[in-house]
Amino acid sequence: MLINPGNFSKRIKIVKYEIQKDPDGFEQKVEIVVLMTWAQVTNTSGSEILRSNSDFSEVKTRFLMRSPKLKLDKDMVIKFDENSYNIVYINDYGYDKRYTEIMAELVTK
Repeated sequence: MLINPGNFSKRIKIVKYEIQKDPDGFEQKVEIVVLMTWAQVTNTSGSEILRSNSDFSEVKTRFLMRSPKLKLDKDMVIKFDENSYNIVYINDYGYDKRYTEIMAELVTK
């Protein structure tokens, strides 16, 4: 498995959402950036779906990056190119665990 690190040319953010109280005591959803890194981004599939008389397009995208030191989970969201991607699965790419592959999906209405 030969990987060219020069292909990690797209800047992505991995964020998580937490509920915090504002100064007035109201709960609000806050976006916390967990990781900013460079990645190789590849669209793997896409489809048009008709649900409840609404058009949806579904795009599955593969993000390949150097393995981070922190633990990633499926509750986090990837922000790339002004879009949000829900993480479907996270995989160690290769047995040396130098790279991490994330499959994610973008569902737009």
